[in-house]
Amino acid sequence: MLFQNPIIWLMRFRKRKGYGVHSPFAFDFITNVIYNKEKYYAYKDMDRCLRWWEKGRVKSMRHLAFRLTNFHEPKTIYCDGQDTHILEACKQGSKEMKLIATDSPQMADMILLARADEKAMTHLDEGTMLVLKNLRKEKDFWKRIKEDNRVTVTFDMYDVGVAFAKKRLNKQHYKINW
Repeated sequence: MLFQNPIIWLMRFRKRKGYGVHSPFAFDFITNVIYNKEKYYAYKDMDRCLRWWEKGRVKSMRHLAFRLTNFHEPKTIYCDGQDTHILEACKQGSKEMKLIATDSPQMADMILLARADEKAMTHLDEGTMLVLKNLRKEKDFWKRIKEDNRVTVTFDMYDVGVAFAKKRLNKQHYKINW
């Protein structure tokens, strides 16, 4: 992130690693999922198939997707099919996970999107985690997600957004320097 947008990184510098976050859920998520630097068992296998030019941001996204599914442990996932390498990382994080078809009325534990998809919002329910990649390209859709009554906590990591629909949490929006 630093080398792609140094000005944005500097502007968000104070909002890194959980500084100023008072919610126990949000602080735990930021420190133990987003900024987790541990070497997980699946990283080696996930990184083996990467080409040399994919080592930077793609590798970081795969590792984040793995940590997100490892944290949330979804049983069902709705994916728009745009990023198969991210979906593969999610499968490494939760072996019991199964995909939901776009026309299925079933609710999802995790929604993984690479672009705006209004159909995905029909799968949003209590306890769902929504991950939106390409956040800067989908600003209007991200704004609608944040304003949705079912969504309580959101994390804006500049080019990735994570939203949680958990009624027990107070509505809060965080900007994270990832």
